[in-house]
Amino acid sequence: MIIIIKHQSKIEKEEEIWSKFVRGDKSAFSSIYSLHIDSLFSYGMRLKPDRDFVKDSIQDVFLDVYEHREKLSRPNNINFYLFRALKRNIFKKLKKERKTDDFSALSTMDFVTEYNVEHATIDKEIDKRNKKIITQVMKELTFKQQEILYLKFTKGFSYIEISEIIGIDHNSVRKQVYRAIKKIRENPVFNVHANIIFFMLYPRLS
Repeated sequence: MIIIIKHQSKIEKEEEIWSKFVRGDKSAFSSIYSLHIDSLFSYGMRLKPDRDFVKDSIQDVFLDVYEHREKLSRPNNINFYLFRALKRNIFKKLKKERKTDDFSALSTMDFVTEYNVEHATIDKEIDKRNKKIITQVMKELTFKQQEILYLKFTKGFSYIEISEIIGIDHNSVRKQVYRAIKKIRENPVFNVHANIIFFMLYPRLS
């Protein structure tokens, strides 16, 4: 007798959790929060390196989602849905803080790129050297390019999803990715440290 075991994909599992959440299951809501909080906090800190500001913004997102859960359609990608909501919430706060309606002015805010190194298992001197390498390379990119590459290669979002998060046409996102990678490859540092650069900044390319 052959027993076929069907494994649930991550997407199927999240869709099931979301359905339970919409029906009022508080444990499902806690699961969604636990699954995405670290990723959201990491992204928020890159947009606005202020822990309290980011925590408040994330709390606002989850409160809004919970309060309007019955009216929400099931998202194809929960992570994308929450990232987009967080970006909009942060921009809304910054617009109020800076008293401006100019989206383009806000879109030029610094984007802090962190490198993906396991600090507990790497020598401090190597860590310091790698950080210096990354800093040299990232200086060549605009903040928007840094954010787009992060969303594409670290978080794995599609060009269309990134366009909705960033607020620009998806064809523009493609062009920005091409230009950014071209800049990185043309940097003299890349010729010597290509493996380090791509492993630390964009693990999905490794």
